[in-house]
This record gives sequence, C-alpha cells and structure tokens, in this order.
Amino acid sequence: MINRFNQTLTYLESVLDSEIDKKKIQQLSGYSYSMFSRLFSVLAEMTLSEYLRKRRLSGAVHDLKQNSDKIIDIAMKYGYDSADSFSTAFKKFHGATPSEVRNGVPYKVFPKIQLSLKISGGKKMNVTIEKKAAFAVAGVLEAGIKSEDCPKVWDKLYATYDSNCLKKLGNAQLFGVCSELSEGEGISYLAGVDVTDKEEAQKLGLTILEVEEAEYAVIPVRGNVPDSIHEAWKYVLEVFFPENGYRHSGAPDFYLFSDKFASLSG
Repeated sequence: MINRFNQTLTYLESVLDSEIDKKKIQQLSGYSYSMFSRLFSVLAEMTLSEYLRKRRLSGAVHDLKQNSDKIIDIAMKYGYDSADSFSTAFKKFHGATPSEVRNGVPYKVFPKIQLSLKISGGKKMNVTIEKKAAFAVAGVLEAGIKSEDCPKVWDKLYATYDSNCLKKLGNAQLFGVCSELSEGEGISYLAGVDVTDKEEAQKLGLTILEVEEAEYAVIPVRGNVPDSIHEAWKYVLEVFFPENGYRHSGAPDFYLFSDKFASLSG
C-alpha cells in the first residue's frame, strides 16, 4: 500500500501545474481520489489539498527565481485565478510576497514527502475482523468536512433534536459514520443513532444512512476524541493492514459510542 501511495505522489508531483487525472489516481493507488485523500491525511497527518498547496507554493519560488515570467502567469500556472489571490497565499506561506522573494528575501522550502511504515516496537492494539450485518443510522449529515470538525456535527445534532426522541428511534446506540465523497475532498460524516423506526426519523427531518453488510477491523480504543481515533487509524494503516494483507474496501467507517469507545474501519 505504501509503495502504491508513493507512486501516486510521484504522479501528483508531475501535475502540480496542471489538472489531476482522478482515474490515474485510482489506477496507481487502488483507491478513488477521495478515498486516497482520506487515507493520505491519516498517514501524512495533513490533508492532501494542504500538501499539494504547499508543494505548489514551493514550486512557484523556483519559477520566480529562475525566470522572468510575470507573477500573474506563475499564479495561473499553479491554479490561482488572480495575482492577488496567489500573492495572499504565497505571503501567508512564505512570509514574504512573490516580488520580495524574487528580489532576494528568504522563503520557506517544503520538500516532497515519502510515506513509510512507522512501526514502533512493542506497540500493539487489539484488532479483530468481524462481519457486521447491514444497519441504518438516522442523524445529522455534513459533507465535505475535515475529520477534526466531526464533533461539531454532534453539537448540531443535540442542538436540534431532543435526545430522548432520538433514543426511541431504535436501540439508543450512538454511531458516527464516515464515508468518502464521490466528488471533492473531505469526508461525509453522519452523527446519529441506530434506527428501526425510519418513518418517524423521516418525520423528524433526520438523514437516514443505510450501511451495507461488510467485514470490519474492530479496534477498541479509549481516550480523548479525536486523538484516540486518529491513533487507531494510524495503527490499522501502518501496521495491521500491511502485516495481515488487508486493504480498505471503501465501505463507510463507523465509530460506536457505548460504555467503551470502539472504532471500526471497513
């Protein structure tokens, strides 16, 4: 998986100044562009869009120093629609304007990264593979958000709906369900409860998400959210999947809140 990810990153390096072919991403990595972006953010601890933005702004310095192209032309080359938007982003990253860097002011260097396995000696999590029957969750859905914004979806759920009404929809089991987006970046996240009374959930205006039967890597975790979830994700991707020959299926991941906190990864 790591080798395929690095091959994909090599391709992305070659198209920093042009449009990304998302079919090429799937061909190289074995994942859709949105799923690749999501897994990249776990392994690299930054979003793919953030990484590409920094690489483009780093590459722009080379153009500024090595040729006399107009700043607007360099801005357009790296995907900015105006010299002003480019200069704003450039200064925020480098601490100086494009003109200042061209005239010799110091700038930042953001090198290409290579992903690698980081297996810490003695580190172990209890992981089991279990088949989960199809189920439904009703709640509040937000699309295109960052993982760190998931707690806000729970805030929105409880600010809008009475917890007692939510409990009556099923078995009063709380679920946080993550799934990839068909287009764009970020994740789709639903905060809600298991639901058997779908008609009542619809009357309440809740979004109902049907999750198909799938096999999951089940990881019991304790600790602060979302840090504990992120650590579980890292362990699965860097240790458990490579050692046991598994790969992410693209099925939704879900977090099961109970007396103990369990993270499940499809």
